[in-house]
Parts: sequence; structure tokens; C-alpha cells
Amino acid sequence: MTDKPIAADFSVVIPTLGRACLRDSVLSIVAGSVVPAEIILSHQGVPGSMDAMMAEFSQLPVKVTYIHSNQRGAAAGRNTGIRQVKTPFFASTDDDCTVAPRWLEEIVQGLKQYPRAIVSGRVLASEEGAPSVNTANANKVFRTLPLKGDHFAGGNFGTAVSTFEDSGPFDETELLRYCEDPEWSYRALVKGHEIHYIPEVTVIHLHWRGNADMTQLYSQYAYSQGGWFGRRLRRFDAGFLVRLGYELARGAKRWCVGSLQGDLLRKVNGRAFVIDLLRGVAAGLNGH
Repeated sequence: MTDKPIAADFSVVIPTLGRACLRDSVLSIVAGSVVPAEIILSHQGVPGSMDAMMAEFSQLPVKVTYIHSNQRGAAAGRNTGIRQVKTPFFASTDDDCTVAPRWLEEIVQGLKQYPRAIVSGRVLASEEGAPSVNTANANKVFRTLPLKGDHFAGGNFGTAVSTFEDSGPFDETELLRYCEDPEWSYRALVKGHEIHYIPEVTVIHLHWRGNADMTQLYSQYAYSQGGWFGRRLRRFDAGFLVRLGYELARGAKRWCVGSLQGDLLRKVNGRAFVIDLLRGVAAGLNGH
């Protein structure tokens, strides 16, 4: 048992491949100012590979539940875990993220005030170069999808199960495999669910990729985002022409600046969000 306050209405879902960094993620949640009723680990790795870690987790003062899936991708992993949630609300992070001490407490407070909303927040880097960071320090409420896309992170959010069900599951198709977060948030916003960005809802994203991995990741991010844009354009959603132009302009700028300054990661990021973004758009338009 724990002597900390328990958020009895909340579970935490973590999709994982069973990497060693999962231990730090789980322990950071248990060390928080408020602990959940349950932590659900949605595992897509080799069956049995997490047995030793689960034995360790069984000694923690918080219930940790193991779910295995043969599916692949963060979207499928998160969906599988969320389907196992028995509490009215849940929060979710990733196995390569640790949460701030007041992470769950801030999510709980936000959803008590706005129970139909989605709460998200900062994603900070463990060291320079980590992808998908968001360092904005101002509270903000989003009712429509912003151009910049700094409003939501699938590895750092909380909401009601009913809100999730109303918005639908994360898209598990291969084309959108690396763009499931903004795509889901778009559908939630269209359904009328506000996204409350609260900086105190903070996670630290572990930077474990080398330059070659980052080059591939940026290519995957850009291709999937282009695929999403292409799908929306195929449905004659003209607003996504503006988004496409915005991303192409940003990508071209990063490509040029990175080339001139000898900044490899900025260069490959910018190139991806021109070349691979357009490849994805073509795939989405073709109905892939």
C-alpha cells in the first residue's frame, strides 16, 4: 500500500516494447505526488521478455497490469492499453519518457475542472536533439487545430474514456503510423473536445537515437504527416492545403539553414518535411 493520495478514477497506459527505460518511466509515476489506481503496460515485444521487470513491478505500491499484443506501432499499443482501462479517466505516456512529480496531479486537477476535455503539456528533452519536444510555458486552450501543431502529445496526455471513445481510437494504418497523435487530436477537436495545454503536465523524453536513426525518424514523421494531409485533401478538405504550404515552407527553411550552418539534424529534418512530406501526400491522395 502507499501513503500517497490515490487518483482512484485514473489509470495510466504505457505502450512499450519492453525496453529497459520502461523501468524509469513506471518508477517516475509511482514516485509522483499522486498515484493512479492502475498502471497498464501494453507490450508489443517478445512474450516473456518482461517477466523479470514485472516481478519487480509486483513489489510496487501501485497495481501494474501486463497486456501483450502481436500488433505493431504506438497507435495499436495505446489503443490496446486503453481498452483495458476500467476507471473513468486515464493518462498516457511512453516507455522512453519519465514524468514530472506533479504530472498526474495536474492532469487530475485539469480534468476535474473540464471533464470532457483533453489535457496535455510539455515534452522536454533529456538532452539536446531529442525529437518531438514542446517547451511552451503558457497555458492555452485549443478548440481548433493549430498550424504549428504544438498542442498535443500522445506520450503526454489525459482524458476521460468517454471522450476517447467519442473521438475514436488512434489510427493504426501503416500510412499514419508516425502521425497518429495530431490526427487523433484533430478528430477530438472536431468532436468538440477542447485540448487544455498545461505546462506543468511535463514529461522528459529520453534521447537515445543516433544521427542515422534520427534521419530515418524524421523521414517517417514527414511521410506519415503528408499521408494524413493527402487523405484530408482527397476528401476535399481545402484547409489542409494551407497546412501543407505551411509545413513545406518551414521544411524548406530548415533545409536551407541547416545546410548553410552545417547542422546535420536540422538539414535532414527540413529535407524530410519537403521531400518525404510530398511523398506522403501523394500516397494519401492515392488512397493508401
